[in-house]
Amino acid sequence: MKCILFDIDGTLMDFNQAERNAFIKTIKNFTDIIPNDEDIKMFSDINERLFNEFAKGNLTRIEFQKKRFREIMNHMQIDGDEEIFNLCYRSAIEKEATLYDGVIEVLDYLKGKYRLFIASNGMSKVQLQRLAIANIKEYFEDYFISDDIGYAKPDKNFFLRVMERVGNNNPKDYIMIGDRMDADIIGAKEVGMDGILFTKDALDCTTIKTIKELKNIL
Repeated sequence: MKCILFDIDGTLMDFNQAERNAFIKTIKNFTDIIPNDEDIKMFSDINERLFNEFAKGNLTRIEFQKKRFREIMNHMQIDGDEEIFNLCYRSAIEKEATLYDGVIEVLDYLKGKYRLFIASNGMSKVQLQRLAIANIKEYFEDYFISDDIGYAKPDKNFFLRVMERVGNNNPKDYIMIGDRMDADIIGAKEVGMDGILFTKDALDCTTIKTIKELKNIL
């Protein structure tokens, strides 16, 4: 039976909404400021840039988490302890688990036809909590999260570790489904896996615009 590896954010769940809501709650918890669209966009850009540095091994997890708030707090001229802000943000984002339309329908369709797994870059505690809140944790046999694996997508070692833990070292038996060409598809293809990109852009690989389209492919 083939194995499907699902990314979480931007594929199963709306991370943009989760990040936005958690950031606003964090700032409002410590200040009278209501972040505007520019603040939210800047935090999102900072968060992604520094997470990519963390994924490459250029920052520790603590450095990444503290630095993202140090930068946005400097921009917004907010005084405070960035570590405390980060703890509040993590607590808030753990509770953000909005699924895209059709996710449950597709998982019900795939369950039993394929072995389903999670393959996500992120913090294990946060991601597992969000899967549980969304009531989809039980659909997956195992959860491969960079925080535990020791490598982050697109590092080929992430995917090699996944195959080792699944107990099937044939990459042709795997399909990686995600929203990022760089992290999800390129990394998977480097070890010989197939990939399906969740995007609205036309690219040189199998793509879907909505999660429900998987039922027409798989």
